[in-house]
Parts: sequence; C-alpha cells; structure tokens
Amino acid sequence: MKFSAADMQFMRTAMELAERGQFTVAPNPLVGCVIVSADGRIIGQGWHTAFGQAHAEVEAHQSVSPADQPLLAESTWYVTLEPCNHVGQTPACAALIERISPKRVVIGVRDSNPAVAGGGIRRLRAAGIQVDVGCLEAELAWQNRRFLWNAETKRPWVVLKWAESRDGYMDGRPLQERQPGAGGFPITAETARPLTHTWRALEQGIVVGANTALVDTPQLNVRSIEAPSPRIVLLDPDGLINMKHALIQRNDNLIYVVGPTKGPATKHSCQWEVKEGLDALLERLYAEFNLSSLLVEGGATVLNDFLKQDAWNEIKCWRSPAATGGGLPAPSIPDHSLPLPHGLASSGQVGVDAWTNRLHSRHASD
Repeated sequence: MKFSAADMQFMRTAMELAERGQFTVAPNPLVGCVIVSADGRIIGQGWHTAFGQAHAEVEAHQSVSPADQPLLAESTWYVTLEPCNHVGQTPACAALIERISPKRVVIGVRDSNPAVAGGGIRRLRAAGIQVDVGCLEAELAWQNRRFLWNAETKRPWVVLKWAESRDGYMDGRPLQERQPGAGGFPITAETARPLTHTWRALEQGIVVGANTALVDTPQLNVRSIEAPSPRIVLLDPDGLINMKHALIQRNDNLIYVVGPTKGPATKHSCQWEVKEGLDALLERLYAEFNLSSLLVEGGATVLNDFLKQDAWNEIKCWRSPAATGGGLPAPSIPDHSLPLPHGLASSGQVGVDAWTNRLHSRHASD
C-alpha cells in the first residue's frame, strides 16, 4: 500500500516517541502512538515508558483532552507496532481501540510475537475499523530489531564491543603484567565513556569472561549517563572465580555461568559447558533469564569465540589514535559485515577516538 506524506510524518512522530523508552522497556518492544483528528491535528500521543507500565496506545488515549474526546470517532491512530491482542501485565490494546472505534488505524510493523501475530489486526478489522499496515515498516523493524529477533530465534540480540589501539591491540601490556588484580588498561580517552555507557544501557545484559573479570576487575555498569545498568553475565565455565570476587559481591542479580561440576551454585546460576557452544548458552539466557539483548565486552577470547561461532548481530568498536606497540591483539571485524541501514551513522568521532558500528550480513534486508 502507498502511504501519504502525512501518514509518514505522523508515523515518524510515533517512532520518535517510541525511542524515548530505549533504556527502560526491554524485553518489551519500543512502541509509540499518535492520535490524529479528521482535520489533521495531533490530539493525543504516548509511548511505552517502561516494562510493566501502560502501553503506548493507552498513554496516547489518556493524553486526549476532554474537549477533544468527541473527535476520537473520526480519528486516525498511528501505532509503530501492531496493537497487542492478549492480556499480559497490561490489558489488550486492541480491545481499547476496538471500544473507541476510530475511523482508521495505521500500523508500522506486524508483531511476530506468537501471542499477537496478526491477531490485533484481525480484531480491529473485524470491528469494522480500516487498518493499513506497513508505514515506515523497514525503519520500524530496525527500531525493534531486538524484539523481532527474540520472537524469531528465541535468543538475545548480541552486540560485540571492544576498544583497540591504532596498531590493533586491546591491552598494551605484556602477558606477565596481565595478572589477577592488575586492573584495566585504558585504550580510549575519558571523552569516549558517555557513549560507551550509552551502548551498555541499550542492552539488557553485559557479558564478560572470567579471565577479564580477574585481571581487569571491571565495574561493567552505567555511570556517565542517567540510565539503568545492564545485568552482568559472568562466563566462568571452568570455575575460576571465587565467590568473594568484587563483581559478584557488588551485583546481587549477576548471572553466573558455570560448568555443572566446576563451581558453586548461586542464586542466579546458569549451567553451561564450552562444548555445548554459544548457541545453547544464548538460548538458555533467553529462556531462563528473559534477556532480550547482550553487550559482549570481553575479553579477547570470549569475543573471538562469538565471532568464530557466528553468534553475533552487531559490532561496536572504538579505535584510539595511539599505538601500544604490542600486547593482546584485538579481534578483527569480519569482512562480510555491513554498515547500518536507513542512513544511520556507522562511524563517528568522539574527542580523539573513532568508533565503528557494523551489522552482520544476515541482516542485509533490514
């Protein structure tokens, strides 16, 4: 179907509203809604603000003033994602729209979640409401790439992240200096930290291997922006970590991934052996802990394993203008990786440091 310029403008407004929930709605999708009167005026708007809170359609409806309530019967609703048709933590949005019975509903993307999967669209059409689907569909599918990937694969969206020197090293120290408790080796300048912490806040979990935890003693939280920290996933299949390690002591909800006979069980243990492969681990983290996305921060062995097993979706990499002259080699970005779609920036500069954001070639049509 061909959508008008006005349709696309109103849907783009809804998309911008949806983005406001980027740090707080996961594992739910980002959703925005705009209600437009017959004379082309926005009379209501809203977005899904946080997991468990009211959905975008409810927020938009509640924002309509008493004076504009009579206009709802002839209104058009622009919703970035198909309205839900099931009762979960909140009532079904399709039921709300059905009760109000606007003249038209424009939907950006169908919801591939089996609990919805076209049910919201069918319900509204059965109620005699004109429903048009696919306005800004590709852009909105990208906005909800994590949610749609979850529904398709039952595993988290995986982002690999590292920082490297100009000559390609993650850590400039020789092996004998990379011992437990040595601390991290800074590659980027302080000016890069807010963007790094934004990358962390965008994902539900942050993955680190046992060796990196022992040597670098990282915090792995969000400190430079106002946003929640991701849940830490500590990979320790060989049971190297003592339960008194600071990372475990500081983070009560840390997910401790350990072999079945290699370490003590914790409140949030996940049993996994390297021989099972990363696909099995990802499926387990999604099924058992509902993690919709992961930022894998290291170390080099863990990052390379994700690359070798093709268990990734995006890469975010910092590059410093300074050389270290040796040390721990950084992974290589695969040649088949792609720039981001829809004209989004795939590289940039913050202070002296450059960043690159690449996409797996399996998402070429995104």
